[in-house]
Amino acid sequence: MSESFGVYVNESHGALHTGEGAQVNISLALAATSDRLRHKAGPKLLSITDRDGNWLDQRFVAPGGMQRARTLLQANSLVLLSAPPGSGRRACALKLLHELADGSGGLYELPDTEDDSGSVLDTDEVGEGDRLVLDLSAVDEARYLALQNHLLAFRAGLVERGARLAVVLPQHHGYLQRVELKSYTAELTRPSSRDVLSRYLQLDNIRPTPAELSVQSLNNHVARIPLREVAELADRIRTLRDRGTPGGFPSWRDQAVKRVADRSAEVAADLAAHDSGRRRALLLALALFHASSPGTVLRAASALLSTLSHPPDERPRLEQVDLNRELTDLGAETGADGLVRFRTHNYDQAVRDHFWTYFPDLAEQLRRWVHECLARPGIREDDHGPAIERFAEQCLKAGRPEDLIRLADSWTGRHGQVRLIPDAAQALSLGLAHERHGQRFRRQIYEWSLTASLSQNLKQALVLVCSETMRQSHPHQALVRLHHLDRGADGRVADTARTALLSLALDDDRMYRLLLQRIRRSMREPDGGRDLGLFLALTQSVRLLASREVRAGLAAGWGAVFEQLPPQQWRPYAAQWFTAVEAGSGPERLLDVLVDGCRGEAAALGGLYQAAHNWGRSRPSGTGHRPTITGLLLQKINIAQGVDSLVSAV
Repeated sequence: MSESFGVYVNESHGALHTGEGAQVNISLALAATSDRLRHKAGPKLLSITDRDGNWLDQRFVAPGGMQRARTLLQANSLVLLSAPPGSGRRACALKLLHELADGSGGLYELPDTEDDSGSVLDTDEVGEGDRLVLDLSAVDEARYLALQNHLLAFRAGLVERGARLAVVLPQHHGYLQRVELKSYTAELTRPSSRDVLSRYLQLDNIRPTPAELSVQSLNNHVARIPLREVAELADRIRTLRDRGTPGGFPSWRDQAVKRVADRSAEVAADLAAHDSGRRRALLLALALFHASSPGTVLRAASALLSTLSHPPDERPRLEQVDLNRELTDLGAETGADGLVRFRTHNYDQAVRDHFWTYFPDLAEQLRRWVHECLARPGIREDDHGPAIERFAEQCLKAGRPEDLIRLADSWTGRHGQVRLIPDAAQALSLGLAHERHGQRFRRQIYEWSLTASLSQNLKQALVLVCSETMRQSHPHQALVRLHHLDRGADGRVADTARTALLSLALDDDRMYRLLLQRIRRSMREPDGGRDLGLFLALTQSVRLLASREVRAGLAAGWGAVFEQLPPQQWRPYAAQWFTAVEAGSGPERLLDVLVDGCRGEAAALGGLYQAAHNWGRSRPSGTGHRPTITGLLLQKINIAQGVDSLVSAV
């Protein structure tokens, strides 16, 4: 296991403003985006860090087949998990790996896209004792077949390093599984939904009796929904309890189930009665902008009619029915807070489901409608987040992830507006968090990150999506995309791209090693100049020097810096290393890396010694071991040059 030192020297940087527009607008947009992604971007995939182990332990209910999965993983270093979607298969993989934590390695997710890092099944990137998860639940046939070809060879590398891998299989491609992998496969059955609900309720100090949990309406509901929605039901029950809703658990239970009851038959009947285009437009506008002001609903309905080229009502406005009457006829009412809602719980959901299911030919127009609604002034920004979440739910449910991708692109393209960055970022984050379509969004963000002509607003949205959303479940892929965005950054996006990339790399030793490897490969390329600055920023964290691979990467980096940058640019960073040596952080290895980076070049070695001499003179008198450090460095330089003294060279 490689060692890690605790010295970290950081610089403070002021905000740069080299792009277009007012900097305050960008700052406000970035703050709004971060807030939206952290709190309003919809359901998140389970995080993969060890920090989440206790959270998972408290809530996990074992599925059938768990013991076989545990036995296979312990005996073979590999287990393949086969289970239906919505049965907690990813949580099971993480639980198995959390149980094996012994402090010798980390818990990581392998990428589900190739990107530019070679094969995802690369044993060179596996550390001693690592615990790995590979989620293949959404891969296509070709990729599933290709990965299986390398899985057994990868397993041999896992055994060598004492590492373990849990793979979530794509059940819809079960017929493609290779025969030799069957013996590593555990078939999982869904755990009791009632037990899952009970576990979540107990953690919120809600303890219903067995009889209160056995009512038929509850059992029917939880049996047909994914386990993540069972957890959401428990949260709704908790919310009703916290609001002081009378009647105890039976009342909270019934109201929570009622709020998600299936209203599809009611909506179908009502739509048959509401046969005018205007009424149907109002119905869908209210369903998408539910709990909004009457004015917002009217503007959205008018925009929909315009998008669909619906002929206007030629009658004078005062001869038409007023908005209150129209909304009342649709089963809606305006509350004391001035916001319009349907009187029937979950009716808005059923309306959206109906339109996306039974008007599939309108999908393109509905995307353009949402774009226009939010791109034009008039709809409050507080209404944007909920509307995007509802729209994203329908697109992803209907198998149309491209609608979200195109929407994000249109909001942040050449004619996009800074204020729409949060909307674009939220749309992409919702796609990333989707179990079935998340891979499509990771691939699209990768392709965008390579596009030099990408608009600044879209780049900014991608940086925030990678740093706030993707890093939680797919940090490796987030790092690759942030690195490409950093290399192509300019103007106002440069600071946030660099900050996000360094934050990810310095927060995790494996991400630090991966970024160092990438920099080592890229900074000698014709367009690798920006990576020199990234490398110097990365050297502010002195860590993992016991790793031969890390030392080689650092030496290569310093070599490129000494060769390509003037001394005034790298001396402050070298001085930070001398200070770290003075603090006792692996002096031999720190100095070896610097000397190795000079590659025996007399001029580079002389410049390095001069930097150490200047550093020593700048230190307060009586501080540390300045003569010892410069003397030790001189000895290493002499050895590197094969001479007794370097006095004449400086």
